[in-house]
Amino acid sequence: MMIDRKLLKTALSELVRLKNGTQKPTCLMVHLYASALEEWAERLDVEAPKLNKLVLVREAVSNEHLH
Repeated sequence: MMIDRKLLKTALSELVRLKNGTQKPTCLMVHLYASALEEWAERLDVEAPKLNKLVLVREAVSNEHLH
């Protein structure tokens, strides 16, 4: 299975933005993130937990570049 890299990059960018959308996660933001994660996982044909791990890595790399 090949993942479309451009689509994956778009998904990760969107998911990181959602994850970092607020300083204090609200129930609504958690729900939005979970829904978006499931939607992107389905579009990319990957398991949501695996995609979430990629989001965490992308987030860590992004934060590292800011400091």
